[in-house]
Order: sequence, then C-alpha cells, then structure tokens
Amino acid sequence: MNAETSVQWVPALVVLGAGLIVGFALVWRLLSASRRAVKAGAGALEARDLAGKSEMLFRQLRELEDTASKRTPEQLARERYALELEAAKALLELEKKGPAVTENAASAKAMAANPEPSVATRDRAGMRGFLWGVGSAAGVLLLGFFVYQSAKPREAGGSVTGNTPMASKPSGGEAADGEEAQLQAAVARNPSDVEGHLALARLYVEKQNWMGVWNETARVLERSPSNSQALGYQSLVRLAMGQTDVAVTLLTKALASDPDMVDGYAYLALAYTRMGRARDADATIAKASKRFPQRAADFQKYLTDLREKETPVAQASAAGANPNPHAGVKTPGGDKGAPAPQQTASTVRHVAGTVDVDPSIRGKLPAGGILFVFARPAGGSEGPPVAVKRLPARFPATFELSEADSMMGQPLPDQLLIEARLDEDGDPTTRPPTDPKARLDGVKVGRTDLRLVLKRP
Repeated sequence: MNAETSVQWVPALVVLGAGLIVGFALVWRLLSASRRAVKAGAGALEARDLAGKSEMLFRQLRELEDTASKRTPEQLARERYALELEAAKALLELEKKGPAVTENAASAKAMAANPEPSVATRDRAGMRGFLWGVGSAAGVLLLGFFVYQSAKPREAGGSVTGNTPMASKPSGGEAADGEEAQLQAAVARNPSDVEGHLALARLYVEKQNWMGVWNETARVLERSPSNSQALGYQSLVRLAMGQTDVAVTLLTKALASDPDMVDGYAYLALAYTRMGRARDADATIAKASKRFPQRAADFQKYLTDLREKETPVAQASAAGANPNPHAGVKTPGGDKGAPAPQQTASTVRHVAGTVDVDPSIRGKLPAGGILFVFARPAGGSEGPPVAVKRLPARFPATFELSEADSMMGQPLPDQLLIEARLDEDGDPTTRPPTDPKARLDGVKVGRTDLRLVLKRP
C-alpha cells in the first residue's frame, strides 16, 4: 500500500476506545445504582417488618399485664420472658440494618399511614364546601324574606306613639313578667347597658310603674345626661307627679337633643294640654306634622283626642300663689271625673314644719332659686319620693306634706325621711352638688314641729 494513500486508524481507534470505556462506565453505574436501590428497598421492607414485629411484641407485653390475673405466676413469667426475648431479637435485627434503613422504614411507614389525598377526595371536599356555602346563603335569604313578610305598616287610625303610655293599663300576665325578669337580669349582668335600662323603663311605662321608670331613667341620665329617650320617660313621671312645668322643661331639652323623637312631640302636646296652654299644644302638633308629613293626619287625630279627653288644670306659675301646686292634678290613668274625697285636718296623714338657711350662707344665695321638700320612706335615699312640695326660696319657709302631695296618690308611710334642697339655678332638671341641703330621718307622720336648716355639702 502506498504511503500517500494509507489511512490513519489511530485517532479513530482512540475515539472508539474512549467511547467504549465511557459507555461501559455508564452501564456499570446504572446497574450498580439499580442493585443498590433493590437492596435498599429490601432492607427498608425488612426494617419495616421488624419494626412492626417489635411493636406487636410490645403490645402483647402490655396486654399480658392486663390479663395477668388469668395466669399463674409461673405461666406469666414464662410468657413474659418469651415475649421479651423475641422483642429483643427484633430490636437487635433492626439495629443491624443501620440508621439509614431504619429512617427509610419510618418514613415509608409514615407515608403509608398518612397518604396524600387523591384528586377525587379533593374534588369531594371542594364540592362539600360549595354546597355548604350555597346552603348558608339560602338560609340567610330565607330569614330575610321571613322578616320582610312578618313586618307590616301601622294600621290606619292607630296612635302616633302606639298605646298612649299615660292612658294605657298595666299589662299583666306571665309573658310580661317573663320579659321583665329577662330585662332585669340583663341589666344586672351589665349595669352600663343604656339600651337595656331604656327597654326596662319602656316596659315600666306600659305597666305605669313610675318608680321603676324613675330608677331606670336616672341610671341612664347618670351616664348620658342628654339621652332623649330617658328625658322623655322621666317627663312622664313628672306628669304623673303633677309637675307639668318640669315635664315641659324635660321634653323641650329632649327634643332639642333629638328633633326626630316622635314620642316627644306627643308627650309635650299632652303636657301643654294639661296646663291649659292650647295654643302651645297646637303649635307642637303643627311642628310635628311639618317634620313628619306622613303622620300629619295621625297627629291631628291625637290632638283632637287630647282636647276631648284631657281636662286642663290650673298650674301656678308662682309657687307661692298656691301652697299645694299639685292639688287637683290627675294622675295618668286615674279617674278624671271623680272629685277628691274631703278629709279634715285631723284625719289627713301629714307632716309640717319650717325650712331655714344656715347663717353662714344667708345673704349669699342667688335670686330665683326654688326650694324642694321631699318625703321618702325612712331609711331610703334613692328612687322617686313618695311626696314632693315646691316652694319659693323665701326663708324661713313653712311647708306641709300630705297625701295630696303624694306622687301616686298613696298614703304616706308611718316613718318618713324628710329632705329639703335649694335649687339655686332655678332649673329643676339639674342637681349641682353645691346646692344647700338638709334632711331628717325617722320622722313620724303627724309631726308639725319639724325644722330643717339648709347647709352646703
């Protein structure tokens, strides 16, 4: 063969040899890896079997202790020894497999115990959540539809404020008693619940429990002095006491705070009618009709009813002109036509005396003050008084409290607490702590020699 035409086989053979070597190495690596995987899988399987066997033996040992009473001590000892020996052998074999095999077995066991949820399981969970959501939305819609169907407008000709509280009769029965108990329990649990006190006061108004109304509204006004509902309910108590001028002051303040309080206009018209101020009552109803045009006809009907059913009573603008400013005032719901029974001075339960001021404050009192004299049951200091008298601030002032001054027309108790307070600002709705006061406790009915000296606290 010619040298110019000879083929150089050496590079080709080198490349072929290198390829064969690399290929052989790859094949050997793959085969060895597969053998190691098989051995590891077999080892993990054996380790899992050994772990299961050891757990079973330990469980049998625990059960053996529970059933020891059914065997003799010799049988119990032999069985325990055999189980402990088998468990020890299983643990030794498990340790020989090495920690890696043991960990693989534990992970495989955990995966077998807690398999991942399948796609079908996830789909079922999603469908269940969707159905729950649809059911909840349907329930809310049904509840709203039921409430909408249950609500109905006020019937034509009905009262603006529902049942007029001053003419309504006490609502007896177990339902009312149960509601009262629930409200009392609610305010006892949360004394600062203003709405709870107002709800209880509203129930007391329906029952004409004026002392209860006074107590609940007083608690509300302690926390919220300008609460319009509390002022409105307390004005009803003042109307029941015959203090229509104080009721007008309270209602004016309530309407200034909340001009949208429909009940306030009705109560104010009632107070004006009882005072004989027909023009003011007409103006109040006209103002209410303008503010609530959809209820104008109801307001006019209410005013007509007031003119027919309420008899105006004379109220002394100056308390000195009438020593008993509450005489002749009818308690709401009472008999408007029956005259008061005539009683002689010897048979009337009363107390009388004088009120004077301490020399240290004489000459320092402002003009325009009002003197209030209250009577409460002996030992009591809260709630509305059983009788009250309003007098001009001219000292020494004489007073007499009798059943004619009673808030509800009830007789005076045998033992009384007599209090006197000089309202210096002339506003009976405020009670500054600096007002001069005096009190006598344990006063027997019939005493006419009482003397109270006003002092600043």
